[in-house]
Amino acid sequence: MYRLIEVVIAKKDNEKIENILNNRNILDYWREESYQDKIIYKILTKTEYSQILIDRLQKNFSKDDRFRIVVLDVEATVPIEEKKSLKKIKISREEIYSKIISYSEINYIYVIMMILSTVIAAFGIISNNIPVIIGAMVIAPLLGPNIAISFASVIGDVELEKSAFKVLSAGVLIAFVFSFLIGLFYHLDISNPQIISRVSLNVTEIVIAVASGLAGVLAFTAGASESLVGVMVAISLLPPVVASGLLFANADYFYSLKSFMLFLENFVSLNLAGILMFTYQGIKAKNWWEEKKAKEHRKKAMFIWALLLLVLVLIIYLDRFYFEKI
Repeated sequence: MYRLIEVVIAKKDNEKIENILNNRNILDYWREESYQDKIIYKILTKTEYSQILIDRLQKNFSKDDRFRIVVLDVEATVPIEEKKSLKKIKISREEIYSKIISYSEINYIYVIMMILSTVIAAFGIISNNIPVIIGAMVIAPLLGPNIAISFASVIGDVELEKSAFKVLSAGVLIAFVFSFLIGLFYHLDISNPQIISRVSLNVTEIVIAVASGLAGVLAFTAGASESLVGVMVAISLLPPVVASGLLFANADYFYSLKSFMLFLENFVSLNLAGILMFTYQGIKAKNWWEEKKAKEHRKKAMFIWALLLLVLVLIIYLDRFYFEKI
């Protein structure tokens, strides 16, 4: 995988950037026509080296108002680079941040998508229609805020973390309220297989959520966003919330709680897995002094999510061996 990095600098820095570009990790570069007092360089490099290059460019030229970087994804280049790299493949922190920031904002599209996916999931559950439920899971925008929370935890961005959590909470509230309203007009059969599968708590769901979370963040950091569709289907975030709302409307409060616990299982597992994979991929804060704070924040986040996961496992154990026997 490759990235084409376009950088605009002042003419006076021409010699300075030439020294930076004399690097074996850069496949090729060329200078565009200059205009006014600016020069545009286009640099072709492998994805795994793009972060290092962007950091060096920012360090040397970011104080100048004329400085700008644009990062483009390259689908193919000729001649093909045959030498294989064993390094971790990941897109730059700035690319990840640009994608993440859209996941931490509540807008009308997010609200409408949540409402529509909730309606689809609710009637899919009521009619025991698995393909319809899967369709609702794909269009529901709940995975994005979860990835944003994990990313913010790793780089120590508390404000981004809070924003992403608010977006996720709003989405969950919308799903619960609208499924509750639908449940007021439809009797829910507790023997429905789609209900039974979402009130049965087990450790298997945690394993699936952790594995899916690792796969999802790996695909995200590698730039393979299309792989996230499979992760959306694998991680059951929306259906348990919808089932909880439907059950609550039908006065099945205990089962409603158990269904919501399934959502919490996946939510906690996904975020813990996300932090682990972002850390493994070497995602860090921009500066060393920010990274020092981020490291502490990251450790606290890991501890909290791990502790919550342990509590959930304990609840699953109690549900399996105590409540089911009552």
